[in-house]
Amino acid sequence: MYMPGSKPILCGSIAGKIGGLGVVMHNRAYQKAGLEAVYVSFEPTGAKEAVEAMRNLGIRGMGVTMPYKTEIMEYLDEIDETAAAIGAVNTIVNDQGKLTGYNTDYRGAIDGLLEETGLRDKKVALFGSGGVGRAILYGLLKEGARVTVYNVLPEQAEALCREMGAQFGGLPGAFDKNAGWDVLINATPVGNQSSETLLMAEEFPPGIVVLDVVFNPIHTTFAAEALKAGCRVVRGTKMLILQAIAQDELYLGIRPDYDVMEQALIEKFGGIG
Repeated sequence: MYMPGSKPILCGSIAGKIGGLGVVMHNRAYQKAGLEAVYVSFEPTGAKEAVEAMRNLGIRGMGVTMPYKTEIMEYLDEIDETAAAIGAVNTIVNDQGKLTGYNTDYRGAIDGLLEETGLRDKKVALFGSGGVGRAILYGLLKEGARVTVYNVLPEQAEALCREMGAQFGGLPGAFDKNAGWDVLINATPVGNQSSETLLMAEEFPPGIVVLDVVFNPIHTTFAAEALKAGCRVVRGTKMLILQAIAQDELYLGIRPDYDVMEQALIEKFGGIG
């Protein structure tokens, strides 16, 4: 936990390529909270080197992105139970030299959904069974939701469903909007930096809650089509901010201001609406 008057704290992220979103959000939140902390972005040569640098530099907290989320686990001292179940780490905390891996990806998605609806006994259609989809599925099942997974890679999705206790629905084309859904989630990269969408407005069950994990662009075609169908949309930016807040709770023991982080993204992207 951060203690006023202590020496400046270094946090950051390790990524396959340098990115600025985490840097912008976390630093703005630290400044607003009056913390002597700084968040930087690193581009390591590998997972092992990143962990060694974290130890040697005394970095307090580190965010982890692809392609290191799974590989880095073997170099840590301890893995949180949730991260172990998900099979990926996106957050590392350095507690006096002991490195523990956590996963806050699922927190961002679940916390965002819970602002719109309860999840216990709700019927959820989840598109995607990759790393993000796996994390979200874990969170949904933990909340007591009834989840059906759709994916373009059937073998991967079926294996995940058997492991976690979800139902496999088949390829995305097998989705039936009239099956009584409460929540629909896009956990695929479809729409990332493009105008593609999994579904058009007429293919959404009207009035349900929809989560799109894609945050670039902010206004995805998938979200726009969901809104046309009268759905309540949880945008990828909300998931991004909420998981970052969960990270700072682990790094510093404080809960950053959501609005401050959102404003940082507005300035970075040029508007959220």
